[in-house]
Amino acid sequence: MEQEPMIEENKSNPNSWMIIFADLLALLLTFFVLMFSMSSVQVSEWQALVTSLSENLNPERAKIDDYDWNKIDEALILEETGMNLDYLKNVFEDKMSRNAILSRSTVTVLDDRLAISLPSDLIFELGQAELEPDARAAMIELGETLRTIDNEIMVVGHSDLSPISGRFYPTNWELSLVRAILISRLIKTGGYEGPIEAYGNGSSRFSELDESIPLDQRYNLARRVDVIVLQKKRN
Repeated sequence: MEQEPMIEENKSNPNSWMIIFADLLALLLTFFVLMFSMSSVQVSEWQALVTSLSENLNPERAKIDDYDWNKIDEALILEETGMNLDYLKNVFEDKMSRNAILSRSTVTVLDDRLAISLPSDLIFELGQAELEPDARAAMIELGETLRTIDNEIMVVGHSDLSPISGRFYPTNWELSLVRAILISRLIKTGGYEGPIEAYGNGSSRFSELDESIPLDQRYNLARRVDVIVLQKKRN
């Protein structure tokens, strides 16, 4: 009996190429995953990229940044300085030595300022803010000396620790402030044309005095009015 030929078994599968293609895709995916796992992202470079994109894609932020940089440029402008403080110290000491009241004042150069310390017992009665005619004339004379400089000036009143009470000056702070304002006005009367800031410190700076000095002398030093000449040039 004659055997029938096997026709369908030897015929190749037409979709077999898809198996090979799937294997290739799997290999490629494995390769890329392996490459990515071996790489590292630089945080600084990534942050720079994010910042650059956010600035270029956000116009409002760019405007703010420009404005801030302009402010920084303004802050970097150096302040104009007035006359040399060491030179002024010599000038003031020479001119003040000719006045009986001003000659007992002290002139001290600090880092960025010069302090003319006026003992209040020379110009004010204890607990008062009125000046005698001679003291008033001396303050105007001081103003005549200060009018020739272009430095900024402020006046600061001080007091000792003794409590004070009264209708006009209930505390040392009010008394020291009124005295500073009065001296400021007399300096302006003498011809100083710039603005003058006046402050009252009361007894808040008493602890800064040298404790090795006897207490009664520290009280005398505390009762004063400081005329401060700053290194900065006045507007």
